[in-house]
Amino acid sequence: MTANDSTTALPAFSRREWLQRTSAGFGYLALSALAAQRALAEVAPPLAPKQPHFPAKAKRMLFLCMDGGPSHVDSFDYPKNGNGK
Repeated sequence: MTANDSTTALPAFSRREWLQRTSAGFGYLALSALAAQRALAEVAPPLAPKQPHFPAKAKRMLFLCMDGGPSHVDSFDYPKNGNGK
């Protein structure tokens, strides 16, 4: 194929013009990579323990896992007026 072939799409600008037009794009790409590295360095790992919003008041906690018990829907107490609202 030659450059004059009708099936070949020729660029509208040369390599030099392309580099001049996209040089700012390469700079922004490098800047975003540097900013991402700095942001990752400042962020704590997502699974690290976090400080609570308020100091804890409870001294003990009891966790019960009871398989086979009634569900929360079945154990809900409806109001006494009878209409369910």
